[in-house]
Amino acid sequence: MEEKIILFVCVKNSARSQMAEAFFNYYNDDPRFKAMSAGTEPADDIDPLAKKVMEEIGISLEGQKPKLYTPEMADKAYIVITMGCLDKCPYAPPEKTWDWGLEDPYGKPIEKYREVRDEIKRRVLKLIEDLKAGKSREEIIGRKSLFAI
Repeated sequence: MEEKIILFVCVKNSARSQMAEAFFNYYNDDPRFKAMSAGTEPADDIDPLAKKVMEEIGISLEGQKPKLYTPEMADKAYIVITMGCLDKCPYAPPEKTWDWGLEDPYGKPIEKYREVRDEIKRRVLKLIEDLKAGKSREEIIGRKSLFAI
């Protein structure tokens, strides 16, 4: 059985998408699914405040590195979730791309990072629940084309 990849994408792959990947892989216990993340213009390192707010709740981003988003990644993914940067995404297959429209916390106070972290956690847990319940990709993302929640 081949794993279905849930790919979280943002511009720098240093905060939002890294948090989403970490949450998914931490809470998901279904071997059919695995999360990855990538960025359209990856940073050199993970955002220190993203690391800090995840450590506050016992999830480490240690060892994670920003990665470049490629068309091959998108092709292989079961679902591509952009964090609110769809306009900067060079490759977003409409039948499997879902934009979450999350604000980028970069340069803002730590409270904004916590707010974004908590919203990502809520959405990831719902996504895991839907996947485990056997919902189709179309049911999960809302339709057969680009859709923002």
